[in-house]
Amino acid sequence: MASFGSLGVTFERDTPVLRLNYGKDPNARWVLWPVFAWRVVAPVPKERKLNLFQRAVLGLARAKVTAIADVADRLLIAPDLAGLVVVELQNMALLDHAGEPTARGLEMLDDIEEDPPDEAQVGHVLSDPFTGKVWPRFVTGDLPVADVELNDDGWPVLLSGSAGDPWKDRTFSVLPSGRDGVVIARPSARDVLRAARRHRRQRDYDEVDDDRDVPRLQRVSFVDDRPQPYLLALRVRRHDSGDWMVDDPFGPDEAIDLRARLEERLDSQQGLRTWLAPLVGSDPTAPTLEHLQAEATWKVEERLTLAIRKFDSVMERLVAMQRALLEAESYDAPPDKWDDVLVKAQRAVERAFRLLHRPYEGRSPSFAWELKRPARHVKAYVEESATVVGFERVPLRMLSIARNQIADAERGRGSLRSLVILSVLAARWDEDHPLRRAAVSAPHLLERLDALATARNDVAHDSDFTWPDRVHLHVDATYLAVEALLLHH
Repeated sequence: MASFGSLGVTFERDTPVLRLNYGKDPNARWVLWPVFAWRVVAPVPKERKLNLFQRAVLGLARAKVTAIADVADRLLIAPDLAGLVVVELQNMALLDHAGEPTARGLEMLDDIEEDPPDEAQVGHVLSDPFTGKVWPRFVTGDLPVADVELNDDGWPVLLSGSAGDPWKDRTFSVLPSGRDGVVIARPSARDVLRAARRHRRQRDYDEVDDDRDVPRLQRVSFVDDRPQPYLLALRVRRHDSGDWMVDDPFGPDEAIDLRARLEERLDSQQGLRTWLAPLVGSDPTAPTLEHLQAEATWKVEERLTLAIRKFDSVMERLVAMQRALLEAESYDAPPDKWDDVLVKAQRAVERAFRLLHRPYEGRSPSFAWELKRPARHVKAYVEESATVVGFERVPLRMLSIARNQIADAERGRGSLRSLVILSVLAARWDEDHPLRRAAVSAPHLLERLDALATARNDVAHDSDFTWPDRVHLHVDATYLAVEALLLHH
């Protein structure tokens, strides 16, 4: 295995592009993914024209053994099988009606006296430069290099169609940067055989019919020492569910593994998420719940990165909040949809605070027990705790949280304000508590969460309509809280 650059192999804007998918689709997005192509030479045995029984019967006929019983006795097979083979050879014009070999039959025997020479099959296997793994594909013949032109910024544009009906597809190139641990790993003969075998199996399963047949390789005689860098054109389009998908360049289905590789780079590859965003945008012609769910998931990951997936329960509630926001923003949504956004936003923040408290479950004495003091001293104790944690002030409504509400929060039944104060008390004694870091990155977090709780209580008690701009502020506070509490570690 060689490290990236040690063999002088690099990926640039003008690196040749491989393309196997064609067709006009103005809604598709094309992504150019780097691959290493390794030239392979493998001997492929010629297909035998006669099977074992046919060769044996034809040889006996040349030796004047033509009686069915004698043929069956010599070959230790049943007479009816021997007769069937004779009929097959007669239908192939290799035996005459008397069972004697024809001139064509004798010529056939001369040709197969020795094993037919193997044919040299030249092809390519592809490896991923980010992982070094060989793709389960074997490309026969010359590689399908695409016609491209460079745009004003020097990036490739795919060209297709005809002179009278040309078509251009803009692209986004995923090029390895200096931070990527790109490797060049020369495939072994076993890697090549496995890739070809898996490719054949997939083609047979999908009943693919194209000009690029995958040979039945049995051994490999040569693999290039140096690969050729290419950019593979991937067609990305919208799935019926509203999510996005990648077409398999080598087959009729979607490439789930390629989708996963693209997804891994959504946060690290600058511009990639923006390039793919239109595929997940709302579609007024099909505003189904699946479309809204997919778009909401995309927007949550766009705001908080894929790291939020580590917290399934919080992400689930954030997606519900974002989906409700998309519904409220639609042109025909009733005003009460904005209320749903606030309800779901508070649930998401409450779930985040409950996750923070898990390390302290069953603590003795409980935090509520520590508040067992005269009521006039409780507020002072909470304020003092918030100061120790790093907050300058505590909203008045949060200061009014009673000890029994803190006890409910410790049992997992508390509301947002009680959960916030519970975390303040925990962070007072735990210098590594995430709330301490949140106090630095979001010093007004307590005030914003208190405002969210107030707005949520107002809509729950039939108050006046909450204006959309205020709802957006509370949604932003929700994202801020989750990011500061769970992701800034």
